[in-house]
Amino acid sequence: MVARTILERICDELWGMTFSWHVPRASLRLWTLAFAWFSTTVGSAQPSTFPPLPIDDARIQAVTFHPVGQPIAPPVVSLAQSQEQGVLELRFDDMTGDYTPWEVQIVHCDRHWQPSDLHPSEYLQGFYSTPTSDDEASFGTKVDFTHHLLRLPNDDLRWTRSGNYLLQIVDPYEPERPLVQRRFVVFEELCDVDAKVGEPSDLALVRSHQEVHFTVKERNYSLSDPYDRLTVTVVPNWTWSRAITGREPRFVKGAEIDFARSGHVFEGGNTYRFVDLKGLEFSARGVERLEEHPDAWHFWLETDERRTYDYFGGGQDIHGASVTHNDRLDPYTGSDHVWVHWSLDTRHPLAGRDIYVVGALSQHECRSDFKMTYNADRGLYTLNQTLKQGYHNYQYVVREQGDRDSAGQLLDVEGSHAQTNNLYTLVVHYEDWEGYDRVVGLSQWESNP
Repeated sequence: MVARTILERICDELWGMTFSWHVPRASLRLWTLAFAWFSTTVGSAQPSTFPPLPIDDARIQAVTFHPVGQPIAPPVVSLAQSQEQGVLELRFDDMTGDYTPWEVQIVHCDRHWQPSDLHPSEYLQGFYSTPTSDDEASFGTKVDFTHHLLRLPNDDLRWTRSGNYLLQIVDPYEPERPLVQRRFVVFEELCDVDAKVGEPSDLALVRSHQEVHFTVKERNYSLSDPYDRLTVTVVPNWTWSRAITGREPRFVKGAEIDFARSGHVFEGGNTYRFVDLKGLEFSARGVERLEEHPDAWHFWLETDERRTYDYFGGGQDIHGASVTHNDRLDPYTGSDHVWVHWSLDTRHPLAGRDIYVVGALSQHECRSDFKMTYNADRGLYTLNQTLKQGYHNYQYVVREQGDRDSAGQLLDVEGSHAQTNNLYTLVVHYEDWEGYDRVVGLSQWESNP
Protein backbone atom coordinates (compact mmCIF):
# COMPACT_ATOMS: atom_id res chain seq x y z
CA MET A 1 0.00 0.00 0.00
CA VAL A 2 1.36 3.42 -0.93
CA ALA A 3 1.78 5.80 2.00
CA ARG A 4 -0.23 8.99 1.56
CA THR A 5 -1.52 10.25 4.89
CA ILE A 6 1.29 12.49 6.11
CA LEU A 7 2.40 13.43 2.60
CA GLU A 8 -1.09 14.68 1.73
CA ARG A 9 -1.33 16.57 5.02
CA ILE A 10 2.00 18.31 4.52
CA CYS A 11 1.10 19.05 0.91
CA ASP A 12 -2.21 20.65 1.95
CA GLU A 13 -0.51 22.78 4.61
CA LEU A 14 2.61 23.63 2.62
CA TRP A 15 1.59 27.04 1.29
CA GLY A 16 0.40 28.36 4.65
CA MET A 17 3.28 27.09 6.74
CA THR A 18 5.71 29.55 8.26
CA PHE A 19 7.91 26.71 9.49
CA SER A 20 8.06 28.00 13.05
CA TRP A 21 8.43 24.45 14.30
CA HIS A 22 12.24 24.66 14.31
CA VAL A 23 13.67 22.95 17.38
CA PRO A 24 17.01 24.38 18.58
CA ARG A 25 19.68 21.76 18.55
CA ALA A 26 22.02 21.51 21.50
CA SER A 27 25.55 21.05 20.30
CA LEU A 28 27.13 17.85 21.53
CA ARG A 29 30.88 17.64 21.15
CA LEU A 30 31.97 14.05 20.82
CA TRP A 31 35.49 12.75 21.15
CA THR A 32 37.36 13.17 17.91
CA LEU A 33 38.98 9.77 17.87
CA ALA A 34 35.70 7.96 18.43
CA PHE A 35 34.02 9.88 15.63
CA ALA A 36 36.90 9.23 13.26
CA TRP A 37 36.59 5.49 13.92
CA PHE A 38 32.80 5.61 13.52
CA SER A 39 32.87 7.50 10.21
CA THR A 40 35.47 5.12 8.85
CA THR A 41 33.75 1.91 9.88
CA VAL A 42 30.04 2.63 9.42
CA GLY A 43 29.82 5.95 7.57
CA SER A 44 31.68 4.97 4.45
CA ALA A 45 29.69 5.06 1.23
CA GLN A 46 28.65 1.90 -0.56
CA PRO A 47 28.83 1.54 -4.37
CA SER A 48 25.57 2.32 -6.12
CA THR A 49 23.71 -0.74 -7.39
CA PHE A 50 21.79 1.09 -10.11
CA PRO A 51 23.18 3.33 -12.86
CA PRO A 52 22.64 7.07 -12.22
CA LEU A 53 20.37 8.95 -14.57
CA PRO A 54 22.08 11.38 -16.97
CA ILE A 55 21.99 15.09 -16.18
CA ASP A 56 19.03 16.80 -17.86
CA ASP A 57 19.61 18.69 -21.08
CA ALA A 58 19.96 22.41 -20.31
CA ARG A 59 17.07 23.25 -22.63
CA ILE A 60 14.64 21.54 -20.25
CA GLN A 61 14.43 22.54 -16.59
CA ALA A 62 12.15 22.28 -13.53
CA VAL A 63 11.08 18.71 -14.30
CA THR A 64 8.51 17.27 -11.87
CA PHE A 65 6.95 13.82 -12.15
CA HIS A 66 4.46 12.45 -9.61
CA PRO A 67 0.94 11.04 -9.21
CA VAL A 68 -1.77 13.57 -10.06
CA GLY A 69 -2.66 15.65 -7.02
CA GLN A 70 0.33 14.41 -4.98
CA PRO A 71 3.25 16.69 -5.89
CA ILE A 72 5.59 15.35 -3.19
CA ALA A 73 4.86 11.63 -3.68
CA PRO A 74 7.21 9.31 -5.63
CA PRO A 75 6.01 8.25 -9.11
CA VAL A 76 4.51 4.82 -8.37
CA VAL A 77 1.06 3.72 -9.59
CA SER A 78 -1.00 0.55 -9.57
CA LEU A 79 -1.64 -1.20 -12.86
CA ALA A 80 -5.22 -1.91 -11.78
CA GLN A 81 -6.19 1.56 -10.56
CA SER A 82 -8.81 3.61 -12.34
CA GLN A 83 -7.81 6.32 -14.76
CA GLU A 84 -8.39 9.02 -12.14
CA GLN A 85 -6.26 7.35 -9.45
CA GLY A 86 -3.49 5.70 -11.47
CA VAL A 87 -2.29 8.72 -13.46
CA LEU A 88 1.16 10.32 -13.37
CA GLU A 89 1.74 13.99 -14.13
CA LEU A 90 4.83 15.28 -15.93
CA ARG A 91 5.65 19.00 -15.97
CA PHE A 92 8.70 20.81 -17.30
CA ASP A 93 9.88 24.14 -18.72
CA ASP A 94 11.36 24.68 -22.18
CA MET A 95 14.02 27.38 -21.80
CA THR A 96 14.87 27.81 -25.50
CA GLY A 97 12.40 30.59 -26.21
CA ASP A 98 11.13 28.72 -29.25
CA TYR A 99 8.24 26.30 -29.47
CA THR A 100 9.43 22.70 -29.74
CA PRO A 101 6.96 19.79 -30.00
CA TRP A 102 8.70 17.64 -27.36
CA GLU A 103 7.69 14.00 -27.24
CA VAL A 104 7.67 11.45 -24.46
CA GLN A 105 8.73 7.81 -24.76
CA ILE A 106 8.17 5.01 -22.25
CA VAL A 107 10.78 2.23 -21.89
CA HIS A 108 10.12 -0.96 -19.92
CA CYS A 109 13.11 -2.02 -17.79
CA ASP A 110 14.25 -5.04 -15.82
CA ARG A 111 14.83 -4.97 -12.07
CA HIS A 112 18.31 -3.46 -12.67
CA TRP A 113 16.88 -0.51 -14.65
CA GLN A 114 18.23 -1.81 -17.94
CA PRO A 115 15.86 -1.94 -20.96
CA SER A 116 14.00 -5.25 -20.90
CA ASP A 117 13.68 -7.69 -23.80
CA LEU A 118 10.03 -6.78 -24.35
CA HIS A 119 9.04 -5.05 -27.56
CA PRO A 120 7.03 -1.82 -27.03
CA SER A 121 3.96 -3.57 -28.45
CA GLU A 122 4.18 -6.04 -25.56
CA TYR A 123 3.90 -3.41 -22.81
CA LEU A 124 2.25 -0.40 -24.46
CA GLN A 125 -1.22 0.10 -25.89
CA GLY A 126 -1.52 2.86 -28.48
CA PHE A 127 1.45 4.83 -29.80
CA TYR A 128 5.05 4.22 -28.73
CA SER A 129 5.54 7.94 -28.06
CA THR A 130 3.24 10.88 -27.44
CA PRO A 131 3.61 14.67 -27.66
CA THR A 132 3.13 16.85 -24.60
CA SER A 133 -0.59 17.62 -24.55
CA ASP A 134 -0.57 21.09 -23.03
CA ASP A 135 1.83 24.02 -23.21
CA GLU A 136 1.64 27.63 -22.07
CA ALA A 137 4.03 30.59 -22.12
CA SER A 138 5.32 32.09 -18.89
CA PHE A 139 3.69 35.25 -17.58
CA GLY A 140 5.12 37.98 -15.34
CA THR A 141 8.58 36.39 -15.01
CA LYS A 142 12.03 37.78 -15.71
CA VAL A 143 13.10 34.51 -17.34
CA ASP A 144 10.97 33.49 -20.32
CA PHE A 145 9.99 29.84 -20.79
CA THR A 146 7.25 27.59 -22.13
CA HIS A 147 5.62 25.28 -19.61
CA HIS A 148 4.63 21.77 -20.75
CA LEU A 149 2.23 19.31 -19.15
CA LEU A 150 1.49 15.64 -19.87
CA ARG A 151 -0.55 13.10 -17.94
CA LEU A 152 0.01 9.38 -18.40
CA PRO A 153 -1.53 6.97 -19.17
CA ASN A 154 -3.90 8.62 -21.64
CA ASP A 155 -5.87 7.71 -24.76
CA ASP A 156 -2.71 7.77 -26.91
CA LEU A 157 -0.38 5.77 -24.67
CA ARG A 158 -1.11 3.27 -21.92
CA TRP A 159 1.11 0.66 -20.24
CA THR A 160 -0.24 -2.89 -20.01
CA ARG A 161 2.33 -4.61 -17.78
CA SER A 162 3.83 -3.89 -14.38
CA GLY A 163 7.53 -3.25 -13.94
CA ASN A 164 10.23 -0.62 -13.78
CA TYR A 165 9.83 2.09 -16.41
CA LEU A 166 11.89 4.98 -17.75
CA LEU A 167 10.10 8.08 -18.99
CA GLN A 168 12.17 9.88 -21.62
CA ILE A 169 11.66 13.36 -23.06
CA VAL A 170 13.01 13.52 -26.62
CA ASP A 171 13.29 15.91 -29.52
CA PRO A 172 11.08 14.44 -32.28
CA TYR A 173 13.88 15.11 -34.74
CA GLU A 174 16.37 13.12 -32.61
CA PRO A 175 14.22 10.50 -30.86
CA GLU A 176 17.18 8.20 -30.23
CA ARG A 177 18.82 10.70 -27.83
CA PRO A 178 16.83 11.21 -24.58
CA LEU A 179 17.14 14.70 -23.14
CA VAL A 180 15.54 13.89 -19.78
CA GLN A 181 14.93 10.56 -18.04
CA ARG A 182 12.86 9.77 -14.95
CA ARG A 183 12.17 6.47 -13.17
CA PHE A 184 8.70 5.25 -12.25
CA VAL A 185 7.20 1.95 -11.09
CA VAL A 186 3.92 0.31 -12.10
CA PHE A 187 2.94 -2.40 -9.64
CA GLU A 188 0.40 -5.15 -9.15
CA GLU A 189 -0.99 -6.35 -5.84
CA LEU A 190 -0.38 -10.07 -6.24
CA CYS A 191 1.24 -10.59 -2.83
CA ASP A 192 1.04 -9.10 0.65
CA VAL A 193 3.98 -7.15 2.07
CA ASP A 194 4.32 -6.58 5.81
CA ALA A 195 7.19 -4.16 6.45
CA LYS A 196 8.50 -2.08 9.33
CA VAL A 197 11.65 -0.29 10.47
CA GLY A 198 13.55 -1.50 13.53
CA GLU A 199 16.96 -1.37 15.17
CA PRO A 200 19.95 -2.89 13.35
CA SER A 201 21.44 -6.09 14.73
CA ASP A 202 24.87 -4.45 14.91
CA LEU A 203 24.98 -2.57 18.22
CA ALA A 204 27.42 -0.02 16.76
CA LEU A 205 24.66 1.16 14.38
CA VAL A 206 21.70 1.28 16.76
CA ARG A 207 21.78 5.07 17.27
CA SER A 208 22.61 6.05 13.69
CA HIS A 209 21.01 3.54 11.31
CA GLN A 210 17.67 1.94 10.49
CA GLU A 211 17.03 -1.65 9.40
CA VAL A 212 14.01 -2.66 7.34
CA HIS A 213 12.35 -5.96 8.31
CA PHE A 214 9.65 -7.43 6.12
CA THR A 215 7.83 -10.53 4.94
CA VAL A 216 6.32 -11.30 1.54
CA LYS A 217 3.25 -13.56 1.49
CA GLU A 218 1.74 -15.23 -1.55
CA ARG A 219 -1.81 -14.21 -2.28
CA ASN A 220 -3.14 -15.28 -5.66
CA TYR A 221 0.12 -15.60 -7.56
CA SER A 222 2.64 -18.39 -7.05
CA LEU A 223 6.12 -17.22 -6.01
CA SER A 224 7.89 -20.48 -6.70
CA ASP A 225 11.69 -20.67 -6.36
CA PRO A 226 11.95 -17.35 -4.46
CA TYR A 227 15.72 -17.68 -3.90
CA ASP A 228 16.35 -17.42 -7.66
CA ARG A 229 13.32 -15.64 -9.11
CA LEU A 230 12.27 -13.16 -6.41
CA THR A 231 14.10 -9.85 -5.94
CA VAL A 232 13.15 -7.22 -3.38
CA THR A 233 14.48 -3.66 -3.53
CA VAL A 234 14.19 -1.16 -0.66
CA VAL A 235 14.55 2.53 -1.60
CA PRO A 236 14.89 5.35 0.99
CA ASN A 237 13.33 8.70 0.03
CA TRP A 238 13.18 7.69 -3.66
CA THR A 239 17.00 7.77 -3.74
CA TRP A 240 17.84 4.81 -5.95
CA SER A 241 21.57 5.32 -5.48
CA ARG A 242 21.04 4.29 -1.83
CA ALA A 243 18.71 1.38 -2.57
CA ILE A 244 19.52 -2.12 -1.31
CA THR A 245 18.48 -5.00 -3.54
CA GLY A 246 19.02 -8.69 -4.15
CA ARG A 247 19.35 -9.88 -0.54
CA GLU A 248 18.22 -13.48 -0.03
CA PRO A 249 15.32 -14.23 2.32
CA ARG A 250 16.14 -15.56 5.76
CA PHE A 251 13.77 -18.50 5.30
CA VAL A 252 10.65 -19.63 3.43
CA LYS A 253 7.78 -21.13 5.36
CA GLY A 254 4.89 -22.20 3.17
CA ALA A 255 3.48 -19.08 1.50
CA GLU A 256 5.52 -16.74 3.71
CA ILE A 257 8.96 -15.45 2.68
CA ASP A 258 10.81 -13.87 5.59
CA PHE A 259 13.36 -11.06 5.12
CA ALA A 260 13.70 -10.00 8.79
CA ARG A 261 17.30 -9.07 9.64
CA SER A 262 18.45 -9.84 6.11
CA GLY A 263 20.80 -6.86 5.82
CA HIS A 264 18.59 -3.97 4.67
CA VAL A 265 20.41 -1.40 6.83
CA PHE A 266 20.38 2.32 5.96
CA GLU A 267 21.88 5.52 7.33
CA GLY A 268 19.13 7.22 9.31
CA GLY A 269 20.39 10.57 8.09
CA ASN A 270 18.81 13.78 9.34
CA THR A 271 15.76 15.92 8.64
CA TYR A 272 16.13 17.54 5.22
CA ARG A 273 17.05 21.21 5.09
CA PHE A 274 14.78 23.46 3.03
CA VAL A 275 14.91 26.51 0.80
CA ASP A 276 11.74 28.59 0.48
CA LEU A 277 11.66 30.53 -2.79
CA LYS A 278 7.93 31.22 -2.99
CA GLY A 279 8.01 34.97 -2.30
CA LEU A 280 9.72 37.79 -4.19
CA GLU A 281 8.49 40.68 -2.02
CA PHE A 282 10.17 39.64 1.22
CA SER A 283 12.80 37.18 2.42
CA ALA A 284 11.45 33.91 3.78
CA ARG A 285 12.99 32.10 6.71
CA GLY A 286 16.47 30.86 5.81
CA VAL A 287 17.02 33.59 3.18
CA GLU A 288 19.66 36.14 4.17
CA ARG A 289 18.85 38.58 1.39
CA LEU A 290 16.87 38.82 -1.81
CA GLU A 291 18.14 40.84 -4.76
CA GLU A 292 16.45 41.87 -7.99
CA HIS A 293 18.80 42.02 -10.97
CA PRO A 294 17.80 43.05 -14.50
CA ASP A 295 17.79 39.49 -15.81
CA ALA A 296 16.91 37.38 -12.73
CA TRP A 297 16.17 37.30 -9.00
CA HIS A 298 18.92 36.16 -6.61
CA PHE A 299 18.33 34.39 -3.29
CA TRP A 300 21.30 34.46 -0.90
CA LEU A 301 20.66 31.77 1.73
CA GLU A 302 21.83 31.96 5.32
CA THR A 303 25.04 30.03 5.85
CA ASP A 304 24.34 26.43 6.82
CA GLU A 305 26.33 24.76 9.56
CA ARG A 306 27.60 21.24 10.00
CA ARG A 307 25.19 19.02 11.98
CA THR A 308 27.55 16.10 12.57
CA TYR A 309 27.71 16.50 16.34
CA ASP A 310 24.21 17.88 16.96
CA TYR A 311 21.45 16.15 18.83
CA PHE A 312 18.59 15.02 16.60
CA GLY A 313 16.16 17.95 16.56
CA GLY A 314 13.26 16.34 14.72
CA GLY A 315 10.94 18.46 12.58
CA GLN A 316 9.00 17.83 9.39
CA ASP A 317 10.26 17.57 5.86
CA ILE A 318 8.97 16.35 2.51
CA HIS A 319 11.59 13.60 2.07
CA GLY A 320 13.77 15.49 -0.37
CA ALA A 321 11.00 16.56 -2.76
CA SER A 322 10.58 19.85 -4.65
CA VAL A 323 7.27 21.66 -5.18
CA THR A 324 6.69 24.52 -7.63
CA HIS A 325 4.79 27.51 -6.21
CA ASN A 326 4.78 31.29 -5.76
CA ASP A 327 2.80 33.80 -3.73
CA ARG A 328 1.35 35.88 -6.59
CA LEU A 329 0.63 34.13 -9.88
CA ASP A 330 -0.10 30.73 -11.41
CA PRO A 331 2.29 28.25 -9.79
CA TYR A 332 3.56 26.83 -13.07
CA THR A 333 3.63 29.71 -15.56
CA GLY A 334 4.10 32.51 -13.01
CA SER A 335 6.93 30.99 -10.96
CA ASP A 336 10.25 32.44 -12.04
CA HIS A 337 13.60 30.72 -12.46
CA VAL A 338 15.90 32.30 -9.86
CA TRP A 339 19.52 32.08 -8.78
CA VAL A 340 20.12 30.42 -5.42
CA HIS A 341 23.39 30.95 -3.54
CA TRP A 342 24.30 28.32 -0.92
CA SER A 343 27.10 28.54 1.64
CA LEU A 344 28.20 25.88 4.14
CA ASP A 345 30.53 26.33 7.10
CA THR A 346 32.44 23.10 7.88
CA ARG A 347 35.10 24.92 10.00
CA HIS A 348 37.80 23.57 7.68
CA PRO A 349 37.93 22.02 4.17
CA LEU A 350 37.28 18.29 3.99
CA ALA A 351 40.53 16.92 2.62
CA GLY A 352 40.11 14.49 -0.27
CA ARG A 353 36.33 14.80 -0.26
CA ASP A 354 33.68 16.70 -2.22
CA ILE A 355 30.36 18.06 -0.97
CA TYR A 356 27.16 17.99 -3.04
CA VAL A 357 23.71 19.55 -2.61
CA VAL A 358 21.33 16.62 -3.09
CA GLY A 359 17.54 16.27 -3.32
CA ALA A 360 14.88 16.10 -6.00
CA LEU A 361 16.47 19.32 -7.30
CA SER A 362 19.49 17.18 -8.30
CA GLN A 363 17.52 14.00 -9.17
CA HIS A 364 18.60 12.65 -5.75
CA GLU A 365 22.10 12.16 -7.16
CA CYS A 366 25.56 13.63 -6.56
CA ARG A 367 25.58 15.65 -9.77
CA SER A 368 28.55 17.62 -11.00
CA ASP A 369 26.45 20.78 -11.44
CA PHE A 370 25.47 20.62 -7.74
CA LYS A 371 29.02 20.10 -6.41
CA MET A 372 30.13 22.81 -4.01
CA THR A 373 33.41 24.73 -4.29
CA TYR A 374 35.55 25.66 -1.31
CA ASN A 375 36.06 29.42 -1.09
CA ALA A 376 39.30 29.91 0.85
CA ASP A 377 38.76 33.67 1.27
CA ARG A 378 35.39 33.14 2.99
CA GLY A 379 36.31 29.82 4.59
CA LEU A 380 33.05 28.35 3.22
CA TYR A 381 31.82 25.86 0.66
CA THR A 382 29.62 27.64 -1.89
CA LEU A 383 27.29 26.78 -4.77
CA ASN A 384 25.37 28.98 -7.21
CA GLN A 385 22.57 27.28 -9.12
CA THR A 386 19.21 28.11 -10.69
CA LEU A 387 15.92 26.72 -9.38
CA LYS A 388 12.29 27.40 -10.10
CA GLN A 389 10.34 29.22 -7.41
CA GLY A 390 8.82 26.92 -4.83
CA TYR A 391 9.81 24.87 -1.82
CA HIS A 392 12.80 22.54 -2.08
CA ASN A 393 14.31 19.99 0.32
CA TYR A 394 18.02 19.24 0.21
CA GLN A 395 20.91 17.65 2.13
CA TYR A 396 24.69 17.89 1.98
CA VAL A 397 26.24 14.62 0.82
CA VAL A 398 29.98 13.92 1.04
CA ARG A 399 31.83 11.73 -1.44
CA GLU A 400 35.50 10.86 -1.89
CA GLN A 401 37.17 12.83 -4.65
CA GLY A 402 37.26 10.79 -7.86
CA ASP A 403 34.40 8.55 -6.69
CA ARG A 404 31.71 8.49 -9.38
CA ASP A 405 29.90 5.31 -8.37
CA SER A 406 28.74 5.58 -4.76
CA ALA A 407 25.84 7.54 -3.30
CA GLY A 408 28.17 9.29 -0.87
CA GLN A 409 27.43 9.53 2.84
CA LEU A 410 25.55 11.84 5.17
CA LEU A 411 27.48 11.44 8.41
CA ASP A 412 30.29 13.95 7.76
CA VAL A 413 27.99 17.00 7.46
CA GLU A 414 24.40 16.04 8.27
CA GLY A 415 24.93 13.45 10.99
CA SER A 416 22.90 10.25 11.11
CA HIS A 417 20.13 9.39 13.58
CA ALA A 418 17.92 6.35 14.00
CA GLN A 419 14.96 8.63 14.90
CA THR A 420 14.88 10.36 11.49
CA ASN A 421 11.61 10.01 9.58
CA ASN A 422 12.38 8.49 6.18
CA LEU A 423 10.02 7.41 3.41
CA TYR A 424 10.75 3.84 2.32
CA THR A 425 9.52 2.25 -0.90
CA LEU A 426 9.75 -1.55 -1.12
CA VAL A 427 9.44 -3.05 -4.60
CA VAL A 428 8.91 -6.81 -5.11
CA HIS A 429 10.07 -8.10 -8.51
CA TYR A 430 9.43 -11.62 -9.73
CA GLU A 431 10.97 -13.13 -12.84
CA ASP A 432 7.74 -13.97 -14.62
CA TRP A 433 7.43 -16.99 -16.89
CA GLU A 434 6.59 -14.61 -19.77
CA GLY A 435 10.16 -13.31 -19.71
CA TYR A 436 10.13 -10.03 -17.79
CA ASP A 437 10.56 -8.73 -14.24
CA ARG A 438 7.03 -8.30 -12.97
CA VAL A 439 6.35 -6.03 -9.97
CA VAL A 440 4.03 -8.26 -7.96
CA GLY A 441 3.92 -6.08 -4.86
CA LEU A 442 4.87 -2.68 -3.46
CA SER A 443 4.79 -1.11 -0.03
CA GLN A 444 5.50 2.46 1.01
CA TRP A 445 5.61 3.85 4.54
CA GLU A 446 7.32 6.35 6.82
CA SER A 447 9.73 5.09 9.45
CA ASN A 448 8.84 7.59 12.22
CA PRO A 449 5.73 9.57 11.19
